[in-house]
Amino acid sequence: MTPMALPAIVRHFARFLGAGDADAERAAALACLATLEGHVCADLDCDTGWGPWAASLDEAGRAAFRARLSQLAIVGAEQDLTPLVWDGRRLYLRRYWDYEARVAADLLARSSSAATEAEPDELLAAHFPDAGQRHAGQIALSRRLALISGGPGTGKTHTLARIIGRLQSQQPDLRIALAAPTGKAAARMGEALLAAGVTVAEEARTIHRLLGVRAEGGFRHDREHPLAVDVLVVDEASMIDLSLMAHLLFALPQQARLILLGDRDQLAAVEAGAVFADLCESPRLAGCVAMLKTNFRFGAESGIGRLAECLRLGDADGALALLTTAGEDLVWTMRSDSHALIRAAREGYQDYLAGVAEGRAPEELFARFDGFRVLCAHREEAETLNHALTGDPLRPPLGTPIMVLRNDPLLRVFNGDIGLLLNDPADGRQKVFFPGETPRWIALNRLPEWSPAWAMTVHKAQGSEFAEVLLALPATVSPVVTRELVYTGVTRAKRRVLLWSSEAVLRAATGRRSLRMSGLRERLA
Repeated sequence: MTPMALPAIVRHFARFLGAGDADAERAAALACLATLEGHVCADLDCDTGWGPWAASLDEAGRAAFRARLSQLAIVGAEQDLTPLVWDGRRLYLRRYWDYEARVAADLLARSSSAATEAEPDELLAAHFPDAGQRHAGQIALSRRLALISGGPGTGKTHTLARIIGRLQSQQPDLRIALAAPTGKAAARMGEALLAAGVTVAEEARTIHRLLGVRAEGGFRHDREHPLAVDVLVVDEASMIDLSLMAHLLFALPQQARLILLGDRDQLAAVEAGAVFADLCESPRLAGCVAMLKTNFRFGAESGIGRLAECLRLGDADGALALLTTAGEDLVWTMRSDSHALIRAAREGYQDYLAGVAEGRAPEELFARFDGFRVLCAHREEAETLNHALTGDPLRPPLGTPIMVLRNDPLLRVFNGDIGLLLNDPADGRQKVFFPGETPRWIALNRLPEWSPAWAMTVHKAQGSEFAEVLLALPATVSPVVTRELVYTGVTRAKRRVLLWSSEAVLRAATGRRSLRMSGLRERLA
C-alpha cells in the first residue's frame, strides 16, 4: 500500500507499476518520489531514501524489502529492460540510471585525454597573475574538460576571458559556443566577456536554445546531429540538472573541449541531481578541477563576503555575530508580520517605479529594476508578495515585471526569462519588453504561463545579480531553508543585503546542508 501522504502522481505511478504487489508499489513510489524531491535515486542506506516509510520500517523490515527488490519483475539490473534499477544500495527510475551512466562515461572519457600541450609557466603567469586563476587557465588550455568553481567576486568571468583569448590566439578560427541555464546568466556572461575585450562569433545562449528545443519535445542536437563547436563554455553550471547535462554531453562532439564554470557551494538545480558539486568533489576528476579562492569584489571588511564565508562553512555563531556588528552592506531585521515585509518591498522598488512613472527608456528601467530584488525561500511567500504588489493579476499595472514559467521556442522565451510590462513606443499599447541583442515587445496575452516577478524564490534568482537584495526567510524553521539556500540568496547582492529572519531560523538553516541522493560520484570513481 502507498501512504496517502505521497503526491497523487506518485501514488498513481506506484499503483500502475506495482499492480497490487505492496513491495512493488513501494519500490516504484520510492524511486519516483526521490526524483520529484530533486534526488537522482532513492539511497536505501540512508533514512532520506525511505521517504514516508523511514519511521515505520525497522532494520529487519528494511532488510526484507531490500532482499525482495531483486525478485520483483519491475526491478532489474543495468542490462535488463525494467522500469526500475537496483544496484544493491540505490533504487533508480531507469531513465535516471541511464542519464547518470551516460554523464559519468562521457566525462571520464573527456578527462582522460589532453587537448594540447600545456603552456609554459612563464606564459601562464603573464596572463593569469593569480595562482588560482593560473591553475584554471592551465587546465582549460590543455585538457578537454575543465571544471572551474569559485564564489562571487573570485574572477570566474575574468579568468574565462583570458582563457578564450589564449585559445583564440592559438587557433583564430576556433568555434566557441557560450551557454548558461538561464537567459539572464547567458546575457551576463556575454556582457562581461565583451567588457573584457573578448568576442566570439555567436552570442551567449541558454542551454535549451543551444540544443534547439523542438516544439513537439526533445532537442534538435544529439549524437546523430552534434553541435558544430570546438569549445563549449557553460556558466552557472551548478544549476544544471542531471537530465540536461546528459543531453548536453550527448550533443557535444567527443573531441570538443568543455569548460564548466560555477559555484559548487550554491543551491543545486531545481530538477534531479547536484551534478556540478558531484563533479568537483570527485577524486577521479581532480586533475580537471580548479578552485578560485581570492575574492576581488568583497574586501576583507565586506560584510557580504564575510557572511557568505560563514554560511559556506556552516558557522552559525560567526554569521550571527557578524550580522549584529556589520556595517551598511548588511542589515538584519528580525522577522515580523507580512505587512512590514510588503512595505519594505515597495520601498525598495521606489526608484524603479519612479522611472516607470517618468516614462524612462526600457533599458534604463531594467537597470533600475535590477537595482533591487526580493528573494524568498518558499514559493508561497513569493506568490503572496507578488499578489500584494501587483493587485489584480488579470490587469497588472504598468511596470509589472513578468516572469515566463514555460518554454515557448516559437516566441523565443524560456522558463525564468523576465520582461517588463511597458508602453510600446511603436503603437503605445502595453506589451512585455524583453531585452537582449534583439529586444522584443510581446503582447501579454501571447505569452505562455507567467507570473509577476516583484519577488522570486532564491532558486529562480540563481544566475542573476542585483545591487541590493531583500532576502526573506520564513517565520518558522523549515527543512527547505539550508545553508546553500541562504548562501545563494546572500551572494546575489553586489552592494547590500537586507536579511529578514529570526535568529532561530537562521541558525537552523546554517546547520542544515542540502544533500542530493546520487550515485554519480561512485560511478566516476
